[in-house]
Amino acid sequence: MSGPGHAIEFVLRRAVPFGVPFKDMEAYRITTWHHGNLSRVHLTQIFPGIETVSVNLLNLYQRKIGLSADAGEVMTLCAIEKFMGARNVVEIGTYDGNTTLNLAANLPDDGRISTIDLPPNWDRKFLYEVPGNYWNVTDRNRIGIQYRGTPYEGKIRQVLGDSAGVDWSALNPPFDMVFIDGCHYRDYVKADTENAIKHIRPGGVIVWHDYGDLKDVSRVVDETAGRITIWAVRGTRLAVGWTGSSPLPTRRETN
Repeated sequence: MSGPGHAIEFVLRRAVPFGVPFKDMEAYRITTWHHGNLSRVHLTQIFPGIETVSVNLLNLYQRKIGLSADAGEVMTLCAIEKFMGARNVVEIGTYDGNTTLNLAANLPDDGRISTIDLPPNWDRKFLYEVPGNYWNVTDRNRIGIQYRGTPYEGKIRQVLGDSAGVDWSALNPPFDMVFIDGCHYRDYVKADTENAIKHIRPGGVIVWHDYGDLKDVSRVVDETAGRITIWAVRGTRLAVGWTGSSPLPTRRETN
């Protein structure tokens, strides 16, 4: 630092990022990730060797800021999927299908993903009573549009319904990986988490989006951490639950 004034300014801008909201709301959003009690851990410490995994990333610049996982989170999610050798994946919250497309693009030839979202003719009724400020229902006419007509559409099963009311046993469990990014209200996060734990294979992974960012998601994940091993991935809003017996996941090869 060239002087005390510059040093003080540097510290203050890191501690309280004044001015950021007016220049880049996306950058400011990151500074609000303050919920949850889990320590943040680098991805390579959770999955030793994952740095050698190559992923196929598609249409990242067609993602909706504020509605979707960001590009780095999609990359992380796909790397976990490939590292774990996942073949049978469930996603809760399709929206326009960008994350679905990327997960499908990184599955082996025999891999399949079932993705759940409310139908176009949804009657605006939830299985649980959801306060209005928790409604994150997107345009029903855009469900899955990004994966439709792509070479990966054959790997995708679109399930239309309320995730808490869907018969998960009909989705061909056990699952290798479940990605939870649907309704963020506490009752739904709990229901989705319970269904994931019930239907995941031993040694499978559950990934939650919006950990640290949203209070209800963070609370449910923290509570679940008393039952299975969960890490918060540093630099992301992803929390990863591990159902295996070893301390850390190991790479599972696919053909």
